Amino acid sequence: MKWRMLLAVVLGLSVSYVATFAQSPPEAERLSLGRASPQPDTFFSASGVVQFQLIQGRLGLNPPRHRKGAQQRSGEDGYERIIVTAVRGIPSLHYVSHRSHSAPPVFSQSPAQRAATLPSGQHLTLSVQEASDVKIDSEWLSTGERCVLHQPEFGMIRWEITRGADTQTYRGTTLFHLRLQDPLVFDLHYGNLISRVLRGESLAELSDQIHASVLSDQFKLPQIGLDDVARCAEQLRSPRQGVRMSAQRQLLSWGTPVIPMLQQVLATDFDLEQQTRVIETLRMLRPRVDDTPRSLAMLMVNDREFWSLAKARLSEHQWIAVKQHLQQVGLPVLEAGEQPVSRVARQSP
Repeated sequence: MKWRMLLAVVLGLSVSYVATFAQSPPEAERLSLGRASPQPDTFFSASGVVQFQLIQGRLGLNPPRHRKGAQQRSGEDGYERIIVTAVRGIPSLHYVSHRSHSAPPVFSQSPAQRAATLPSGQHLTLSVQEASDVKIDSEWLSTGERCVLHQPEFGMIRWEITRGADTQTYRGTTLFHLRLQDPLVFDLHYGNLISRVLRGESLAELSDQIHASVLSDQFKLPQIGLDDVARCAEQLRSPRQGVRMSAQRQLLSWGTPVIPMLQQVLATDFDLEQQTRVIETLRMLRPRVDDTPRSLAMLMVNDREFWSLAKARLSEHQWIAVKQHLQQVGLPVLEAGEQPVSRVARQSP
């Protein structure tokens, strides 16, 4: 049956050695950066004052590619300014943009839908501390709707949407997880900025490329399960150094597909020393080069939350294949009617 063939393809992506697929992607698989802005971008272009990277679905600054200083531009529509600092070669920045009118956001809708939903006037700030701690604060002046996104170096990314007294909170391990939970609002607030700092790429396009890569890849690799990862994580607390080192080597050899599983077991009752070793392993699994559709697929293939959120964009046969794979590695998916644990709603008093 067709779904069995798709299942075999998905299973083939279960394991990858991190140095092969994440740290050294072939040139042909690098993300296309050819769609430059119509006007020269002296802030975020390849020759700008800073250069961003997308690594494991998270934004960060490329430390060697920055110039300290401040720049400002202004015009009839508003202004923007940027300040770049650095300590021991690790850059930080603070960027502010204020526009009375805004360009259509980068997301998949018809021109009529875009015009109907586009508010006017946006105040936006982007702050990055020590290259990887990112905060984006966006407010539409015509509606008062405000979105605040905070991405720490490791751990869950938090996104809050505030409309009057109501606040909706989302959490996810990557920007793709957050966007899938409310694509329209995410793209309205952040689509243009993210496409700009990634020099033409959009999360919407990359998300589709992840699905295509998972369902078309021809590699046949061994399968790992959540129990295997949990056992290695448990061995990281062993008093014997040899046991700890062996467990860490095993996790590293499995590569980026173990990251969602490590993040899941990290939420269990680990002591401080064990948490530190798991985080150290996650840091070693993080590459220093930009994501590719293939490396993102390797990261997401064992991610229960991502595929539950992406279900609406998959065909029935594709969903069966993904669901079968996740169940076989010990990660049951969310069924219809269940709510993702990453979504929290609250109403201010």
